[in-house]
Amino acid sequence: MGNEMNELRYLDLKNALCEKIYKGIYKDGKKIPSERQLSTDYEVSRITVRKTLELMEKENLIVREVGNGTRVTLKNYGNANPLDVVALTAPSRNPFFANFIAEFQKQAWEKNTLLLYVEVPERATLEDCLYRLYTRNIRNVVVWQDDQTVDREKLLRLRSIGMNMVFFDADDALPYADAVFLDNVDAVKSLLKSVEFPGENYLYVGWDNRSISNVRKREAAFTENCPDGGVVRIPWRRDRKIEEESVKRVKKEIQKMPQGMIVCGAGEIAQRILESLWEMMSQEKKYIIGTIDDFDGSDRYPVKVCVQNLRESARKIYQRLEEQSELGSGWKAESYLIRGEIIK
Repeated sequence: MGNEMNELRYLDLKNALCEKIYKGIYKDGKKIPSERQLSTDYEVSRITVRKTLELMEKENLIVREVGNGTRVTLKNYGNANPLDVVALTAPSRNPFFANFIAEFQKQAWEKNTLLLYVEVPERATLEDCLYRLYTRNIRNVVVWQDDQTVDREKLLRLRSIGMNMVFFDADDALPYADAVFLDNVDAVKSLLKSVEFPGENYLYVGWDNRSISNVRKREAAFTENCPDGGVVRIPWRRDRKIEEESVKRVKKEIQKMPQGMIVCGAGEIAQRILESLWEMMSQEKKYIIGTIDDFDGSDRYPVKVCVQNLRESARKIYQRLEEQSELGSGWKAESYLIRGEIIK
Protein backbone atom coordinates (compact mmCIF):
# COMPACT_ATOMS: atom_id res chain seq x y z
CA MET A 1 0.00 0.00 0.00
CA GLY A 2 2.81 2.40 0.88
CA ASN A 3 4.55 1.89 -2.48
CA GLU A 4 1.27 2.42 -4.33
CA MET A 5 0.65 5.67 -2.47
CA ASN A 6 4.16 6.90 -3.26
CA GLU A 7 3.68 6.07 -6.94
CA LEU A 8 0.39 7.93 -7.01
CA ARG A 9 2.01 10.94 -5.38
CA TYR A 10 4.78 11.32 -7.92
CA LEU A 11 2.37 10.76 -10.81
CA ASP A 12 0.02 13.34 -9.33
CA LEU A 13 2.90 15.78 -9.06
CA LYS A 14 3.95 15.10 -12.65
CA ASN A 15 0.40 15.73 -13.85
CA ALA A 16 0.25 18.97 -11.87
CA LEU A 17 3.48 20.19 -13.43
CA CYS A 18 2.33 19.13 -16.90
CA GLU A 19 -0.87 21.10 -16.41
CA LYS A 20 1.18 24.23 -15.76
CA ILE A 21 3.25 23.51 -18.85
CA TYR A 22 0.12 23.08 -20.96
CA LYS A 23 -1.39 26.31 -19.63
CA GLY A 24 1.81 28.21 -20.36
CA ILE A 25 2.61 28.97 -16.73
CA TYR A 26 5.92 27.14 -17.17
CA LYS A 27 7.10 28.23 -20.62
CA ASP A 28 9.69 26.70 -22.91
CA GLY A 29 13.18 27.40 -21.61
CA LYS A 30 11.97 28.82 -18.30
CA LYS A 31 12.85 27.50 -14.87
CA ILE A 32 10.41 25.64 -12.68
CA PRO A 33 10.57 25.92 -8.86
CA SER A 34 13.36 24.20 -6.95
CA GLU A 35 12.98 20.75 -5.42
CA ARG A 36 12.60 22.33 -2.00
CA GLN A 37 9.88 24.71 -3.25
CA LEU A 38 7.98 21.95 -5.06
CA SER A 39 8.13 19.79 -1.95
CA THR A 40 6.63 22.63 0.10
CA ASP A 41 4.04 23.74 -2.48
CA TYR A 42 2.66 20.25 -3.11
CA GLU A 43 3.24 18.82 0.36
CA VAL A 44 5.24 15.84 -0.83
CA SER A 45 8.65 14.50 0.12
CA ARG A 46 11.86 15.49 -1.64
CA ILE A 47 12.14 11.86 -2.74
CA THR A 48 8.78 12.15 -4.52
CA VAL A 49 9.89 15.39 -6.18
CA ARG A 50 13.16 13.85 -7.38
CA LYS A 51 11.37 10.81 -8.79
CA THR A 52 8.91 13.08 -10.61
CA LEU A 53 11.69 15.18 -12.11
CA GLU A 54 13.66 12.08 -13.10
CA LEU A 55 10.61 10.82 -15.01
CA MET A 56 10.06 14.17 -16.70
CA GLU A 57 13.73 14.37 -17.66
CA LYS A 58 13.59 10.88 -19.13
CA GLU A 59 10.62 12.05 -21.24
CA ASN A 60 12.67 15.04 -22.48
CA LEU A 61 10.25 17.47 -20.88
CA ILE A 62 12.81 19.15 -18.61
CA VAL A 63 16.55 19.64 -18.41
CA ARG A 64 18.22 19.66 -15.00
CA GLU A 65 21.48 21.55 -14.73
CA VAL A 66 23.61 21.38 -11.60
CA GLY A 67 23.77 24.82 -10.06
CA ASN A 68 21.42 26.29 -12.68
CA GLY A 69 18.05 24.79 -11.81
CA THR A 70 15.52 22.91 -13.91
CA ARG A 71 14.16 24.24 -17.20
CA VAL A 72 11.21 23.23 -19.36
CA THR A 73 12.13 21.99 -22.85
CA LEU A 74 9.25 21.62 -25.27
CA LYS A 75 10.02 18.94 -27.84
CA ASN A 76 8.13 18.12 -31.02
CA TYR A 77 8.68 14.37 -30.66
CA GLY A 78 6.61 11.27 -31.14
CA ASN A 79 5.62 9.64 -27.86
CA ALA A 80 5.88 5.95 -27.01
CA ASN A 81 2.19 5.46 -26.26
CA PRO A 82 0.52 2.05 -26.45
CA LEU A 83 -2.26 2.05 -29.04
CA ASP A 84 -4.79 0.24 -26.90
CA VAL A 85 -7.10 3.28 -26.95
CA VAL A 86 -7.51 5.98 -29.59
CA ALA A 87 -9.88 8.93 -29.26
CA LEU A 88 -11.51 10.44 -32.31
CA THR A 89 -12.59 14.05 -31.67
CA ALA A 90 -14.73 16.49 -33.65
CA PRO A 91 -16.89 19.58 -33.02
CA SER A 92 -19.88 17.90 -34.66
CA ARG A 93 -20.94 14.81 -36.53
CA ASN A 94 -22.40 14.83 -40.05
CA PRO A 95 -22.95 12.05 -42.63
CA PHE A 96 -19.48 12.49 -44.15
CA PHE A 97 -17.72 12.25 -40.81
CA ALA A 98 -19.97 9.38 -39.69
CA ASN A 99 -18.72 7.43 -42.71
CA PHE A 100 -15.14 8.17 -41.72
CA ILE A 101 -15.82 7.00 -38.15
CA ALA A 102 -17.14 3.71 -39.54
CA GLU A 103 -13.99 3.18 -41.61
CA PHE A 104 -11.66 4.09 -38.75
CA GLN A 105 -13.57 1.76 -36.45
CA LYS A 106 -12.79 -1.10 -38.84
CA GLN A 107 -9.12 -0.18 -38.77
CA ALA A 108 -9.10 0.02 -34.97
CA TRP A 109 -10.89 -3.33 -34.68
CA GLU A 110 -8.28 -5.03 -36.86
CA LYS A 111 -5.55 -3.59 -34.65
CA ASN A 112 -7.31 -4.55 -31.39
CA THR A 113 -7.68 -0.88 -30.46
CA LEU A 114 -10.59 0.61 -28.54
CA LEU A 115 -11.99 3.65 -30.37
CA LEU A 116 -13.66 6.45 -28.42
CA TYR A 117 -15.66 9.20 -30.11
CA VAL A 118 -15.57 12.55 -28.29
CA GLU A 119 -17.54 15.57 -29.46
CA VAL A 120 -15.88 18.85 -28.57
CA PRO A 121 -18.33 20.92 -26.47
CA GLU A 122 -19.55 24.07 -28.21
CA ARG A 123 -17.78 26.50 -25.87
CA ALA A 124 -14.60 24.47 -25.44
CA THR A 125 -11.44 24.89 -27.46
CA LEU A 126 -10.08 21.96 -29.38
CA GLU A 127 -6.85 22.01 -27.38
CA ASP A 128 -8.62 22.06 -24.01
CA CYS A 129 -10.67 19.05 -25.10
CA LEU A 130 -7.46 17.21 -26.02
CA TYR A 131 -5.87 18.15 -22.72
CA ARG A 132 -8.88 16.79 -20.85
CA LEU A 133 -8.39 13.48 -22.67
CA TYR A 134 -4.71 13.61 -21.66
CA THR A 135 -5.66 13.93 -17.98
CA ARG A 136 -7.65 10.72 -18.38
CA ASN A 137 -4.58 8.95 -19.74
CA ILE A 138 -5.80 8.97 -23.37
CA ARG A 139 -2.68 9.91 -25.30
CA ASN A 140 -3.53 9.04 -28.95
CA VAL A 141 -6.03 11.21 -30.79
CA VAL A 142 -7.40 11.65 -34.29
CA VAL A 143 -8.86 15.11 -34.83
CA TRP A 144 -11.47 16.23 -37.33
CA GLN A 145 -11.05 19.96 -37.04
CA ASP A 146 -14.02 21.06 -39.19
CA ASP A 147 -14.44 24.81 -38.58
CA GLN A 148 -12.43 25.06 -35.36
CA THR A 149 -9.20 27.05 -35.27
CA VAL A 150 -6.03 25.60 -33.79
CA ASP A 151 -3.50 27.07 -31.37
CA ARG A 152 -0.16 25.66 -32.53
CA GLU A 153 1.62 26.68 -29.35
CA LYS A 154 -0.82 24.63 -27.28
CA LEU A 155 -0.47 21.72 -29.70
CA LEU A 156 3.29 21.82 -29.11
CA ARG A 157 2.69 21.75 -25.36
CA LEU A 158 0.33 18.78 -25.75
CA ARG A 159 2.91 17.01 -27.90
CA SER A 160 5.62 17.72 -25.32
CA ILE A 161 3.70 16.35 -22.36
CA GLY A 162 3.01 13.10 -24.18
CA MET A 163 0.19 13.24 -26.73
CA ASN A 164 0.27 11.82 -30.26
CA MET A 165 -2.02 13.50 -32.79
CA VAL A 166 -3.14 13.08 -36.39
CA PHE A 167 -5.47 15.57 -38.05
CA PHE A 168 -7.94 14.30 -40.65
CA ASP A 169 -9.20 16.52 -43.47
CA ALA A 170 -6.94 19.50 -42.60
CA ASP A 171 -3.27 20.43 -42.28
CA ASP A 172 -3.56 23.44 -39.94
CA ALA A 173 -1.81 21.56 -37.12
CA LEU A 174 1.50 21.08 -38.92
CA PRO A 175 4.27 20.71 -37.77
CA TYR A 176 2.90 19.35 -34.48
CA ALA A 177 0.58 16.70 -35.90
CA ASP A 178 0.45 14.61 -39.04
CA ALA A 179 -2.20 15.54 -41.59
CA VAL A 180 -4.19 13.16 -43.80
CA PHE A 181 -6.65 14.72 -46.21
CA LEU A 182 -8.14 14.69 -49.69
CA ASP A 183 -5.97 15.85 -52.57
CA ASN A 184 -8.23 18.81 -53.27
CA VAL A 185 -6.35 19.99 -56.35
CA ASP A 186 -6.61 16.58 -57.96
CA ALA A 187 -10.29 16.33 -56.96
CA VAL A 188 -11.21 19.59 -58.68
CA LYS A 189 -9.14 18.77 -61.77
CA SER A 190 -10.69 15.32 -61.99
CA LEU A 191 -14.20 16.75 -61.86
CA LEU A 192 -13.40 19.25 -64.60
CA LYS A 193 -11.93 16.52 -66.80
CA SER A 194 -14.73 14.04 -66.15
CA VAL A 195 -17.17 15.64 -68.59
CA GLU A 196 -17.16 16.92 -72.14
CA PHE A 197 -19.55 19.57 -73.41
CA PRO A 198 -19.40 22.61 -75.69
CA GLY A 199 -18.69 25.99 -74.18
CA GLU A 200 -16.34 27.26 -71.52
CA ASN A 201 -18.67 28.42 -68.78
CA TYR A 202 -17.83 27.37 -65.23
CA LEU A 203 -19.29 28.28 -61.87
CA TYR A 204 -17.95 27.30 -58.46
CA VAL A 205 -20.24 27.23 -55.44
CA GLY A 206 -18.56 26.79 -52.06
CA TRP A 207 -18.65 27.83 -48.43
CA ASP A 208 -17.55 31.31 -47.41
CA ASN A 209 -15.56 30.24 -44.32
CA ARG A 210 -12.04 30.49 -45.70
CA SER A 211 -10.49 29.68 -42.33
CA ILE A 212 -11.30 26.04 -43.17
CA SER A 213 -8.36 24.70 -45.16
CA ASN A 214 -10.43 22.52 -47.51
CA VAL A 215 -12.76 25.43 -48.32
CA ARG A 216 -9.74 27.53 -49.29
CA LYS A 217 -8.00 24.82 -51.25
CA ARG A 218 -10.98 23.72 -53.30
CA GLU A 219 -11.87 27.24 -54.37
CA ALA A 220 -8.22 28.03 -55.12
CA ALA A 221 -7.92 24.90 -57.28
CA PHE A 222 -11.02 25.92 -59.23
CA THR A 223 -9.91 29.51 -59.85
CA GLU A 224 -6.47 28.31 -60.94
CA ASN A 225 -7.95 25.93 -63.50
CA CYS A 226 -10.89 28.15 -64.49
CA PRO A 227 -9.60 31.74 -64.16
CA ASP A 228 -12.64 33.10 -66.00
CA GLY A 229 -15.14 31.06 -64.00
CA GLY A 230 -17.58 32.58 -61.54
CA VAL A 231 -17.58 31.96 -57.79
CA VAL A 232 -20.52 32.03 -55.37
CA ARG A 233 -19.82 31.68 -51.65
CA ILE A 234 -22.52 30.24 -49.39
CA PRO A 235 -22.63 31.38 -45.73
CA TRP A 236 -21.05 28.69 -43.58
CA ARG A 237 -23.06 26.92 -40.91
CA ARG A 238 -21.82 24.01 -38.89
CA ASP A 239 -25.11 22.18 -39.51
CA ARG A 240 -24.59 22.75 -43.28
CA LYS A 241 -28.05 24.27 -43.77
CA ILE A 242 -28.37 26.59 -46.76
CA GLU A 243 -30.90 29.42 -46.72
CA GLU A 244 -33.25 30.20 -49.60
CA GLU A 245 -31.54 33.53 -50.23
CA SER A 246 -28.31 31.70 -51.07
CA VAL A 247 -30.16 29.40 -53.46
CA LYS A 248 -31.57 32.45 -55.25
CA ARG A 249 -28.07 33.90 -55.66
CA VAL A 250 -26.85 30.64 -57.17
CA LYS A 251 -29.85 30.52 -59.50
CA LYS A 252 -29.13 34.05 -60.69
CA GLU A 253 -25.55 33.14 -61.56
CA ILE A 254 -26.59 29.94 -63.31
CA GLN A 255 -29.07 31.82 -65.47
CA LYS A 256 -26.23 33.96 -66.79
CA MET A 257 -24.69 30.82 -68.32
CA PRO A 258 -26.15 29.53 -71.61
CA GLN A 259 -24.63 26.20 -70.70
CA GLY A 260 -21.76 25.02 -68.56
CA MET A 261 -20.54 23.21 -65.47
CA ILE A 262 -21.29 23.98 -61.84
CA VAL A 263 -18.64 22.66 -59.44
CA CYS A 264 -19.77 22.37 -55.82
CA GLY A 265 -17.27 22.42 -53.01
CA ALA A 266 -19.32 20.09 -50.79
CA GLY A 267 -22.00 17.46 -51.20
CA GLU A 268 -24.50 19.40 -49.06
CA ILE A 269 -24.25 22.34 -51.46
CA ALA A 270 -24.82 20.15 -54.51
CA GLN A 271 -27.78 18.49 -52.82
CA ARG A 272 -29.47 21.80 -52.01
CA ILE A 273 -28.91 23.22 -55.50
CA LEU A 274 -30.18 20.13 -57.25
CA GLU A 275 -33.24 19.72 -55.04
CA SER A 276 -34.18 23.40 -55.45
CA LEU A 277 -33.17 24.17 -59.02
CA TRP A 278 -33.16 20.92 -60.91
CA GLU A 279 -36.42 21.59 -62.75
CA MET A 280 -35.10 24.89 -64.09
CA MET A 281 -31.67 23.50 -64.86
CA SER A 282 -32.91 20.41 -66.69
CA GLN A 283 -35.64 22.09 -68.76
CA GLU A 284 -34.26 25.49 -69.71
CA LYS A 285 -30.57 24.95 -70.34
CA LYS A 286 -27.81 22.44 -70.44
CA TYR A 287 -25.79 22.15 -67.25
CA ILE A 288 -23.48 19.61 -65.70
CA ILE A 289 -23.07 19.36 -61.94
CA GLY A 290 -19.94 18.10 -60.23
CA THR A 291 -19.28 17.91 -56.49
CA ILE A 292 -16.67 16.88 -53.98
CA ASP A 293 -18.19 14.35 -51.55
CA ASP A 294 -21.39 12.38 -52.03
CA PHE A 295 -24.81 13.17 -50.59
CA ASP A 296 -28.09 11.39 -49.90
CA GLY A 297 -30.20 11.12 -53.04
CA SER A 298 -27.39 11.76 -55.51
CA ASP A 299 -28.49 8.71 -57.47
CA ARG A 300 -31.59 10.65 -58.58
CA TYR A 301 -29.52 13.16 -60.56
CA PRO A 302 -26.93 13.01 -63.37
CA VAL A 303 -24.20 14.40 -61.13
CA LYS A 304 -20.46 13.73 -61.12
CA VAL A 305 -19.13 13.04 -57.63
CA CYS A 306 -15.56 12.88 -56.34
CA VAL A 307 -15.70 10.59 -53.33
CA GLN A 308 -12.95 10.39 -50.73
CA ASN A 309 -11.12 7.13 -50.12
CA LEU A 310 -11.97 6.98 -46.43
CA ARG A 311 -10.61 3.46 -46.05
CA GLU A 312 -7.17 4.56 -47.22
CA SER A 313 -7.37 7.68 -45.04
CA ALA A 314 -8.16 5.57 -41.97
CA ARG A 315 -5.32 3.17 -42.76
CA LYS A 316 -2.80 5.98 -43.19
CA ILE A 317 -3.93 7.74 -39.99
CA TYR A 318 -3.48 4.60 -37.92
CA GLN A 319 -0.09 4.02 -39.54
CA ARG A 320 1.03 7.52 -38.57
CA LEU A 321 -0.05 6.99 -34.96
CA GLU A 322 2.04 3.82 -34.92
CA GLU A 323 5.04 5.67 -36.32
CA GLN A 324 4.70 8.50 -33.82
CA SER A 325 4.83 5.93 -31.04
CA GLU A 326 7.75 4.02 -32.52
CA LEU A 327 10.00 6.77 -33.91
CA GLY A 328 10.19 9.08 -30.91
CA SER A 329 12.62 11.93 -31.62
CA GLY A 330 12.97 10.65 -35.20
CA TRP A 331 9.35 11.47 -36.00
CA LYS A 332 8.55 14.50 -38.15
CA ALA A 333 5.05 15.64 -39.02
CA GLU A 334 4.03 15.11 -42.64
CA SER A 335 1.06 15.74 -44.93
CA TYR A 336 -0.50 12.85 -46.82
CA LEU A 337 -2.76 13.56 -49.78
CA ILE A 338 -5.33 10.87 -50.54
CA ARG A 339 -6.72 10.86 -54.07
CA GLY A 340 -10.46 10.71 -54.53
CA GLU A 341 -12.42 8.77 -57.15
CA ILE A 342 -14.96 10.07 -59.68
CA ILE A 343 -18.22 8.15 -59.64
CA LYS A 344 -21.45 8.45 -61.67
